[in-house]
Amino acid sequence: MISISSLAWRRPLAAGMLAMLLLPSISGADIPQDTAAQGAEAPQPKFVWGILIKFAATKAFEMFSEWAVKNMFQNLASPLMFARGAAVSPPGAGVIGFAQKGIDITPNITDSAPSAPLLADNGRENYQGAHLALLILQPDGQTYKVRPISEGFKSGEKFRLRLGATFDGELSVDNIDPQGKRGRLYPPDDSQVVKIRSAVPVILPLDKDSYFEFDNVAGEEQLVITLREPRAQGQAAAQAPVHRQESATGTGLLQEVAAGKYAAIAESIALKHQ
Repeated sequence: MISISSLAWRRPLAAGMLAMLLLPSISGADIPQDTAAQGAEAPQPKFVWGILIKFAATKAFEMFSEWAVKNMFQNLASPLMFARGAAVSPPGAGVIGFAQKGIDITPNITDSAPSAPLLADNGRENYQGAHLALLILQPDGQTYKVRPISEGFKSGEKFRLRLGATFDGELSVDNIDPQGKRGRLYPPDDSQVVKIRSAVPVILPLDKDSYFEFDNVAGEEQLVITLREPRAQGQAAAQAPVHRQESATGTGLLQEVAAGKYAAIAESIALKHQ
């Protein structure tokens, strides 16, 4: 069973879940970064995800990892462990909004490397990505440790989710219980989504005294994190597989997005009973 716990108040939901109101998140700016690749001819410099690159043949995940480090962990003493207060999202970009009707996104994740190079054509990249990390509350109650999402959870752990994307997106978090029943966890109203901005990291839950928690209940639990570009509706949603890469600072997800298509990314995270 998954819940959202808060020191301020608690309110029961269906299937034993708890919910809280979403507060605004943060604002931020892109950081230009010169990058070079070996063995490629240099086209005119172009901006990709707000970062200046000189070689369109730069490997996609190398570039994305550099982007994630610059944008996801700004102003933190360490990207691997930091004080609980540092994980609070100041007011700014994230807002609750009503979700548009669209397709249900089924997790379609592969660990294979992207085959096409990172390109920019007419100001639009051929890849879009998201960076996810679990922030696990440590026994001291004062610090969080960063964990890639592929490592999952242990029963009873308290955690938060840190997410940022190369595109403006609509974000939701669902729970699949041990009986296979899927329901909305965050925001609690399944007709709503969290609207995020490109290159602006968001931490859920946003209140500094709140967190998600798996209770000690037997059976496999899953979180399903869904992030789509608002225009990814129906046939306009990208169907390409999502490539995953793990690192100490979290999990990178990249999807190749053709002209006329828009990013639609979903990832399932399992609970590990230990």
